[in-house]
Amino acid sequence: MLKRYGLEGIAKTLIAVGLLLFLVAWIVGIYYYRITGAGKLTLLIVPFIFTCVLAALLLVIRYRYTLFEKYPYLVNMPSLFYHIGEKKDGKDKQSMAFSMIYTVHALVIAFLGLINLVLTIAIGSSIQTNSPSSLLYVYLGLIAILGVSVLLQYRRIYRKFLK
Repeated sequence: MLKRYGLEGIAKTLIAVGLLLFLVAWIVGIYYYRITGAGKLTLLIVPFIFTCVLAALLLVIRYRYTLFEKYPYLVNMPSLFYHIGEKKDGKDKQSMAFSMIYTVHALVIAFLGLINLVLTIAIGSSIQTNSPSSLLYVYLGLIAILGVSVLLQYRRIYRKFLK
């Protein structure tokens, strides 16, 4: 059984930023929906889908220890835990690393909020102007930045516990 640690401060901040971005995306979606007409439900479907993903991630973060203890096969843990456990005081460090990994989930929440907002604005402005939006390129760039950010966070955890 792992010792239960709270989320890192940065994780809490990232979750708050993500929630704020989700709220703004909903407001933007509703704004474009109202000015473009009732036939453009896509503007509300995008924030809805992203909100469902947000809810799932928040539940996983909230119940991370319960999920890991009862259903370890559902949680993909890096080999880092194996290597940490071999060291003296390994169990305590495993618990800290486990909690830090959920900072990565919080980072994903913040980026999903931003991606949700950019995609909603891109769709809304495309519908309003009846031309493709250049914001779709920003959307692709954000996905690339998210991938690099996740890898950097895992590297930070690895260096903290195995170096």
